[in-house]
Amino acid sequence: MQNRVHNMMTWRQDIFAGLSVAAIALPAQMATAHLAGFPVIYGLYVFVVSSLGFFIFGSNRYLSCGADSTIAPIFAVSLASYATLFSVQYMALASLLALLVGAILLGVYVFKLGWVANLLSYPVTLGFLAGVSIHIIVSQLPSILGLPHSSASPFQTLYHLAQHITQLNLITTFIGGGVFAFIFWFSRQYKRFPAALIALAISITIEMALNAKNIHIPTLSNPAGFELHWAFIGLPWHQALTIFPLALLIAMICIVQTSAVSSTIKDRNTTPNFNRDFAGIGLGSVLSGLIGGFPGNASPPRSMLIQQGGAHSKWAALFSAAVICVVLLYAQSAFRLIPKATLSGILVYVGLSIFKWNEIKRIYHQNRQEFYLCLTTILMIVTFRIDIGVMFGVFLSLLHSIFIITRPNCEELFREPHCDHWGHRSRLNPEHNLSAEEDVAVLHFSAPLYFTTFSYFEERILNLANTRPLLRLVIIDASSISDMDLTAVDKIEVLNQKLAHRNVTLLFVNIEHPRFRRLVKTTDLLTILGQKTEYTSIEAAITACR
Repeated sequence: MQNRVHNMMTWRQDIFAGLSVAAIALPAQMATAHLAGFPVIYGLYVFVVSSLGFFIFGSNRYLSCGADSTIAPIFAVSLASYATLFSVQYMALASLLALLVGAILLGVYVFKLGWVANLLSYPVTLGFLAGVSIHIIVSQLPSILGLPHSSASPFQTLYHLAQHITQLNLITTFIGGGVFAFIFWFSRQYKRFPAALIALAISITIEMALNAKNIHIPTLSNPAGFELHWAFIGLPWHQALTIFPLALLIAMICIVQTSAVSSTIKDRNTTPNFNRDFAGIGLGSVLSGLIGGFPGNASPPRSMLIQQGGAHSKWAALFSAAVICVVLLYAQSAFRLIPKATLSGILVYVGLSIFKWNEIKRIYHQNRQEFYLCLTTILMIVTFRIDIGVMFGVFLSLLHSIFIITRPNCEELFREPHCDHWGHRSRLNPEHNLSAEEDVAVLHFSAPLYFTTFSYFEERILNLANTRPLLRLVIIDASSISDMDLTAVDKIEVLNQKLAHRNVTLLFVNIEHPRFRRLVKTTDLLTILGQKTEYTSIEAAITACR
């Protein structure tokens, strides 16, 4: 009896969580489909098949997937250069893109390539999200203000709106602005309240009242004629290679966002299985492409709602998809009554929610260098096309990582007065008068000696030799050097010759890591340096050389 009661409570919580997600997903998925250049009904199709795909392959019981406002503007802007938004050709290209993205994610699962998510650093990811947020918000302003659309960069769109501001439509502005304000306020006060669904219902009521008085505003098209269909055979496969780079970019973003959701919204007693989650998202995209839809992705806010709803299994997300199926069967006729300004108001809120202002501010206070990296990413994504901006962001992230790797910590150690202890300045007593000896310099190098790091290592040593004319001995504390390659061995020999011309001796002490010790012996490093023995302390090396 206890097991039956427990199972009933489990199902009740799963159903409650599923209903909560469906109430929020209904308007958001429709709005995202419109952002993606599709009829709004396809947002619901994508949500259903993405949820089914993740239910089959995915691991995280809280994760919800479907049409995603992060990737929608990226592929919409890119594919718009090949076909007109909302056209049959455009939708076929997006379906082909969904199949390619799904295949890539399934390949990531098979070959366990989830580590590629690390190609985007956190500041670059924040900058990427902020840039996409600006694109979403600015692109929806024409629909809210009732002004002509301009498919250009955010700067050009704002300039275009300023030129036509006298044509402002007060009714659509009131509807779109009111929807945004309503959702913004209620979402801050009551996170589980389906504010977007209520705003949708109110705006439909307003549209019906205006229509009764012969006041017409732009509404969504009738969903009739956009039923599910098998799209595999009629897809433009000859353009697969053309859009494959875009598919790689979308897949990478899906990996980054899915891994972020899986690592932050998880069961405390389980370890996230990222590769299975990638497979679930990939299968959902494949199914979406087969029915003529577009790529899907993991959703952080909906996943958080499922977790807060106390869901016990993946059935919660599947139940939300079942609720959407009921809407598709019995409530399609209401779609043509939805004002376009309503979806734009919802999308402005969605765009604002992915702009992580507090995180960007935290980076500003903690690391100015990474803040400028984030800011540069934002500017590139806003200035250029989103896909080009993201590629620049990935390049910047890799460049920043290479810069950090090639310039590891190489700090001079100091001796405390009246003792033989050498240490970092920050770890020694600041009240003591710490000073470097004129003829001896001790450096602590905290990285392997590779071809990538040796230039900085050599630069630090030669800089000491140039600035201290009485220097006769440079000691490398090798306690943190774990490895060395042959390029570094050859360059150490050249560096030793440069120092010898200046009557400076180079020594290695505290060789502790087994791999580095083995390489020191096999390469005869000590013999190359003319070092007679392996010193186990800094003081022993100084005493022997003096």
